[in-house]
Amino acid sequence: MKRFIAVTVMASLAGAASAGTVSQVVPFDYDPSQGIINPVISGFDTMGGTRQLNSVRFDFNHNFSADLFVESTGPTAVSAGDFFVSSSFISILQLGTIDGGDGEGSIVNGGPPGPPFFGPGAFFIDNVTGDLAAYDNIPGNNGPDSFTQSFSDSYSNSWEFLAGGDQSVLDALTDTGDVTTVYGGFQELSFFWVNDPSWPPPDFFPEYPDTAAIWVGFQQYRHFGDFTVTYDYSIVPSPGAMGAFIGGIGCMMRRKR
Repeated sequence: MKRFIAVTVMASLAGAASAGTVSQVVPFDYDPSQGIINPVISGFDTMGGTRQLNSVRFDFNHNFSADLFVESTGPTAVSAGDFFVSSSFISILQLGTIDGGDGEGSIVNGGPPGPPFFGPGAFFIDNVTGDLAAYDNIPGNNGPDSFTQSFSDSYSNSWEFLAGGDQSVLDALTDTGDVTTVYGGFQELSFFWVNDPSWPPPDFFPEYPDTAAIWVGFQQYRHFGDFTVTYDYSIVPSPGAMGAFIGGIGCMMRRKR
């Protein structure tokens, strides 16, 4: 009985020392309507093959803020409910750049698939409408022919990638040193009339402010916060250490006889 208890305790102590975690916090702050940024992540170091990465977890703190500007250059007034504007933004974090570049060739910007990526967050503005007077011939001013609405959202979420099923993510972060990521996303603006005022159509492409139309833009747009990257790993035992451990047990058992 004493032999069994002693071996069990030694095995438990070895197991407790064979795993660990390493974490880092990465801040971000950018304008989704303007482009991308390149946050840098410290990759996981296997220490010469003595550590094995089991999983990587991303814990995001998202903050969004936007001021949506809507202006009419039409010859007649329109009322709230005559039209609706919506906006969506899907963020994308790509774990690396293509050809060592700054992200211009990344999938975020329509390039070919390269490093692994995922969509950690999103922000939606739905069904904005309001009263707009006829165009006052002063483009871009805060007059009766325009309005601004502010929107914001904050939330947290987590993404975990495991060895085996998500191996491409782990490989992209293993023994790579600092990893330059590409953080941006895809934005869409949608507009539809409920009561079309039948303004004169443009001759070819709409031109601001000469074409009678509803114009939509952002006076400010931010996606900011941080994400924590946590590597969960295990120690790879060396053959010599395992042999010494087994030999020690054998020696202990011989002494008990």
